[in-house]
Amino acid sequence: MTSPATTTGPLAELLARTPALAPHPHGEALRSEITHWLAGTGLATPADGSLDLAARCWGDVPAGPGLRAATKWLVLTRILDAHLADGWAGEQSGVARRTVGALQALLGGGQASGTRTCADADTGTDGAAAGLVRAFEWLWRESTTLAGPDWQARCAADFRSHLESSLARRESGVTLTVPQYLTHGGRTGAAGWVELAHGLDLPDHLHRHPQLTDLRTRFQHLVRWIDDLGSGRHLLRALEVHRGLPPHVAAATVAALCAAELTTLEFLADGIARGSHWPTQVRRHAESLVRYVHALIHWTAGAAGHRPAPVATIGAPRPK
Repeated sequence: MTSPATTTGPLAELLARTPALAPHPHGEALRSEITHWLAGTGLATPADGSLDLAARCWGDVPAGPGLRAATKWLVLTRILDAHLADGWAGEQSGVARRTVGALQALLGGGQASGTRTCADADTGTDGAAAGLVRAFEWLWRESTTLAGPDWQARCAADFRSHLESSLARRESGVTLTVPQYLTHGGRTGAAGWVELAHGLDLPDHLHRHPQLTDLRTRFQHLVRWIDDLGSGRHLLRALEVHRGLPPHVAAATVAALCAAELTTLEFLADGIARGSHWPTQVRRHAESLVRYVHALIHWTAGAAGHRPAPVATIGAPRPK
């Protein structure tokens, strides 16, 4: 999944200590099914190769509805992120706000001022945005049949956090400082997708345990920071703008930060996985979070060499 060009960059050390993962035994069938589903919603298959990530990040869980739903969450979120980052520019700048408002309404989180409801999103946004809203609406309905109210509440809260932070960064036009980004960067929701793929549906009283809270916090950090390494945005820009670091030094700093955080994540997950007092589903969840991060590292390194152009309208110390 990697190329010689990428393994000499800032991800080289991470790759050297991260095991490469075999694809899911039904990876091609999963890819075909999700591609067909996207076409049915009016969306194109993402150009970033995120279906390659989906084929490796879940392990060999059964090819059932949970796996398919988790893959849809991953792929749709990456499509949405690409549009929020690079699309809907100029006269279409209001499309991003209306789309985020429609998605917030879908998840019961209210709307930002001036946004429309999910019901009128088809006529209030462009075709790509309307397709995204429809797809997320179908996916949310599907997901609520697969997981209970605790998972639904966590998923909705994480997704709203991601929407709000993404829109705020887009509209402010200001590069966050390093402390601001580390504390207000938003959650991605990936931990919930992992849980859904593995059919775990953990109750809230387990999620609130300090060890699991710490584990998920490290996981969320890594998902965001590794994505930043692949895109060159957010934390890298914060280090360049506010610390005056050259781009290659900023990338090396983030890579070292990821390596340190990954070591901690693996240590915490191993402790949970070995703890006989933990329920089996908790131990599986800890291991599956580590696997997702390992897959993301390899996928990001492989994708960095052929990152698509911006979409059109269709062991280090923590930085101080």
